[in-house]
Amino acid sequence: MSEKIFHFHLECPYGNKSTLVCNLVDGNIKYSFYSGTASSGTPLALSNMQIGYKYHSSLPVDNKNKLTKQEFTDRVRFIINNDSVKRVINEVETEVTFG
Repeated sequence: MSEKIFHFHLECPYGNKSTLVCNLVDGNIKYSFYSGTASSGTPLALSNMQIGYKYHSSLPVDNKNKLTKQEFTDRVRFIINNDSVKRVINEVETEVTFG
């Protein structure tokens, strides 16, 4: 079973865009990071975000603190915006409703 936690569009200081998607898959947190803002972008290593170069942060790989989905999303957004070479420029809506 898979549940999307968040879907961010990111940008580096040079204007290059990328996408980070986080899913909960069978109880495990999985990240997909790729260039551009379409799913056809080139896959990238998470290390390309250079998270932790200022304050030694790292992307959460668990939820031991029992954060809500929104709290977890906010935590990752904070880490990216404050301790990486990227910044979040858009959060793609993850809920789809049919009328």
